[in-house]
Formats: sequence, C-alpha cells, structure tokens
Amino acid sequence: MNAGLDTRGDRGLRWCRLRLVVFWGAALGLVAGCGSLFGAGFVDLISPGSATINNSTGHVVLAFVNNAEVDERLVEYLTTTGGLTLTNAERRELRPRVRFRIRVTYSNGNVNSFEFVSGSRKLIDQRFDADAYPDLNQNDLDNTVVLCNVARVELDPSASIEVFVPVELITYQSREIQNQQGGAVLVYQVQGRSAPQFRPLVPDTVDADGNTLLRANIDVRDVPGPVVNPSCGAVVSVVMGGVLRVPFLENVDDDPSFDAADAATIAGIGGRYEFTVGVR
Repeated sequence: MNAGLDTRGDRGLRWCRLRLVVFWGAALGLVAGCGSLFGAGFVDLISPGSATINNSTGHVVLAFVNNAEVDERLVEYLTTTGGLTLTNAERRELRPRVRFRIRVTYSNGNVNSFEFVSGSRKLIDQRFDADAYPDLNQNDLDNTVVLCNVARVELDPSASIEVFVPVELITYQSREIQNQQGGAVLVYQVQGRSAPQFRPLVPDTVDADGNTLLRANIDVRDVPGPVVNPSCGAVVSVVMGGVLRVPFLENVDDDPSFDAADAATIAGIGGRYEFTVGVR
C-alpha cells in the first residue's frame, strides 16, 4: 500500500473531505454525515461534546485549529488609517493569517509534506494591493487525511511557522545629539520600510538552563512537538492560540514602527503564540 493521501476512487471519502474543508465547523448534521469516515475525534474537535460514534480505522486525520486573535490596536489602525472595512461579524472572526508545513513519515520510510494555511485573507492595509500577495489569497487548508501506518507527524524542519503581518513597518535609527543647553536629545531618522509580508515566528532564546535570554514569538515549551506512531483512526490536531501584534514607536510615529536598536521589540514582531498538539 502506498503511503500518503488516499487517492482511490472512493467517492464517499472525497465528498466528505471536500465538504469538511469548505464548511469547517458548519452544521453538526454535516459533521455527522461524514462521521463514519473521520470518527469521533474529528467530530469532537470541531464540535466538542457532540461525537456519538467511534473513530474510524484506515486513516489518520491531521487538523489545524487557528484560535489566535488580532490585537485591538492593530485592528483600529487597519480600520482607520489602513482603510479596512469590516462588518461586526468579520471583526469578531478575525484571525491572523498563518501557514506552516507538516511532515508525515510512514513506517515504510515514505515521506509526505502538507502546507496548512488558515486565517483572514482580508486582513491587510488597503493601501496595498492584496492581489500582489498570492500567498495571502491562496485557499485555506486546515485538515487533511492520510493512510495509516504513520510513524511520525511533525513540523517540517525545512520551513518555519509564518504569520502574515498586514501592515507596513517603519524602521527608525535613533541617535543622541547635544542641544544648546548641553543636554542630550534622542532623535529618530527613518532607516527603512518593509511592506506587508509573511514573517517567520521565532522561539525564545534560552540558555543551557532554560532561562529566557530574549523573548520572541513562541515560548520553547509551546513549540509544536512531534507525534510518534499515531494509531489508525486517530486525529492529530495542532491548536494555535495567541495574539497578532506589531510595535508602535511611541511619541515618534502613529504608524507601526520600531527602533532598529531595540532587539526585544524586533524579536516580538508578529505577536506571541502557543501551540498545543493533541491526539484523539
């Protein structure tokens, strides 16, 4: 049996996968209709407490749940200066746009890699053409199905977890000058600008004892770890929490900005997140 996505002519499998990808988290009746394939673990993941069936055998489901939020100051900037128009419902459902790759290694040594993408595609400063960011506009993928005999599920070590920063960031260079009274005054000059883009999320820098030396985007304890030998019928889930944030250099600029010498602020660009890996 070849390892990887199930491409056999099973119309029931294809029908269920298509509907779940398009209508993730939709009416419970839909979930129940695919329950015989995906099983209780998947049903309970998207509708907790509703599963009444056993997990199916023959497949392993990989699922990504994006529960991260967007900082209110960033939302306010986007909806005023950035010209973004949101309905109340869209505002409540805002999620950072995130992408990462999952690598699946099978017991026969075969390897497959899948890119998960989830979050609000509309979340971008409207002064920038969203069509110029094809990675921002690609279709979501937050679940997939692989055949059994999975030996290991893990983040693809060749790619980072990335979050889309939806605004331009201005870099300032600071320096001290002497005023007429003989005192020092800190002045700022624009050093550069970076357009909206995906940025890799970086774990904290720690010493040999685990003490944090530089706080970045992810606590080292919250980086997704591998899952080894999940059983047939299992649901392997990666649940993301946290907040998308960008810096604003106070008393210097009303736009997102930072001092090039501020290592702590630079390390935290993109926000702070935690990931929970589960097997059901």
